[in-house]
Amino acid sequence: MSISNVKRAFWLITPHIAAILVLSLTIRLAVWQLDRAEQKTAVLAQWAQTGTIDLADQSLDELPLLNTVQAQGRFDTTRHVLLDNQTFNNHPGVHVFSLFTPTGEAGSFLINRGWQPWLRTDSAWPEFETPSETMTVTGRIANPPRVGLRLGDALPLDADQWPNLMTYLDLEEVKKVFGDQLDDRIVLLAPTHPAHLTGEPWPRVNMGPERHRGYAFQWAAISVAIFIIWVVLTLRVLVFPKISSTKRRSIR
Repeated sequence: MSISNVKRAFWLITPHIAAILVLSLTIRLAVWQLDRAEQKTAVLAQWAQTGTIDLADQSLDELPLLNTVQAQGRFDTTRHVLLDNQTFNNHPGVHVFSLFTPTGEAGSFLINRGWQPWLRTDSAWPEFETPSETMTVTGRIANPPRVGLRLGDALPLDADQWPNLMTYLDLEEVKKVFGDQLDDRIVLLAPTHPAHLTGEPWPRVNMGPERHRGYAFQWAAISVAIFIIWVVLTLRVLVFPKISSTKRRSIR
């Protein structure tokens, strides 16, 4: 095969390869968005669960996520973990995680008490009240918050200086201070509880399933458009020239 034929074959095959790659990408994105919609639907169904489970005889790890639980015990009034870079109504702040130890239990867990305003330029830490008496807390079981992209590792906590500010809530670092009995899950404190800092309801999902389905439709529409363009251009290159050549020969 001559070099000219190789070049011709390359230029004939390349658009088809590109079309197949782009089609596979857009179809996968459409399917991924549909999967995300199903996941969000399942999360909303979990939020709709009713009933409260007492933690007297169970741990957080034994229960499904987002179940409503209650426990009687006490807050640690001095040792708090502040999760940085949390905004509310476009205002900067932190999420306050307080240690809670149920009465008569060896374990403990962190409770997210909600958002607290705080400017990093301030020299003082944010101020908030923490009840010291034995009380009953109610909230939802959740995994520790995660970030999409981590730039570096979480800094270790200073056991002698409180509160501690963390960019990522790394429970392995927290356990080095609070001990291995700390649960791997957290509790989102009920907004109606007096220890909640804002009383604002927790966001159920950051994007509803209908948005994901809308994006899936858009990717599917792009896939259809690419396929139609591919077919039309292929016919134009491979079929139409032959038809034109046949017509010219018949005229002669």
